[in-house]
Amino acid sequence: GHLARTDPIQLGPLSWRVNPMDMFNCLSLWVLQCKLLEWKLAEEEQVAAEFVQIPWKANDRIAAAAALLPSSTEGNQLPDVVPYEENRVMLMPTKENHTGYINASHIKVSNAGQEWHYIAAQGPLPNTFQDFWQMVWEQGVNIIAMVTAEEEGSRPQSKRYWPQLKQSLTIHGCFKVTTKFCTDFGCYTTTGLTVKNLISGQERPLWHLQYTEWASNGCPEDPQDFLSYLEEIRSVRRDANRVLGTSRSQTPPVVVHCSTGAGQTGIVILTELIISALEQSQNINIPVMLARLRQQRMLMVQTFMQYKFVYKVLIYFLKNSRLI
Repeated sequence: GHLARTDPIQLGPLSWRVNPMDMFNCLSLWVLQCKLLEWKLAEEEQVAAEFVQIPWKANDRIAAAAALLPSSTEGNQLPDVVPYEENRVMLMPTKENHTGYINASHIKVSNAGQEWHYIAAQGPLPNTFQDFWQMVWEQGVNIIAMVTAEEEGSRPQSKRYWPQLKQSLTIHGCFKVTTKFCTDFGCYTTTGLTVKNLISGQERPLWHLQYTEWASNGCPEDPQDFLSYLEEIRSVRRDANRVLGTSRSQTPPVVVHCSTGAGQTGIVILTELIISALEQSQNINIPVMLARLRQQRMLMVQTFMQYKFVYKVLIYFLKNSRLI
């Protein structure tokens, strides 16, 4: 029913006046969370004001010095989206890459009683394919979430850095990548790969999950499809880490990349973290969580349309969740 705004109730970042009787009639905390998000989204200028107040970058962190070297600049998609020195992914230096630079950032967040570890990376360029696979190997990565099509509209977004056809392979430096299977789910594709280190002879399984249904505004086409993709990441993560066994004290990071490793990458990480908080019955604070992510990778969730989509997908999740 209609909720009159009479008595104040505070929930995370959202403050509304709710008639106590109507509040009593709410089925659960998640119904209320959903109502609050819907109210905010209905007053779009409020969400827009919230978005512009979130700092784009960390004031107290400096861009990676290695990112600004002439040898590195040709490996950056954009000069203004580079990792911070403090949490950049550092590769073992090679004769081709003596600084060990790659445009990728460790993202570590304590949330909902869990430690979350991602690597937010720009999409590999032909001259950084070898660096990308070196990073995957050295960081023990077993899931790559690619959140861009290879082209969006007529604009190229990411070059293909893995073999497309079943049983085909590519070699990048000392890493041989082989496709074992590929399953097309419509809005996303799950590909099983193996990565072999040609020096040590060691081989590892890896899952490549590509979400392809992006609108021209840099947002997923459909909240339901996007949620099914997030569920695929969760399911594969659970299965992949079970394969690792209990000998590992920490699960490996999930690599998430779009073209720049900022906008669409940020949508995935922010949405997954907020949903996990909701599932643990925790209050949510979307702008604070995004600010925490931008402390670790500049320009995460790059546009207001992308920020608004996060609200939309959370509302869809709450309305269709088993929680309510």
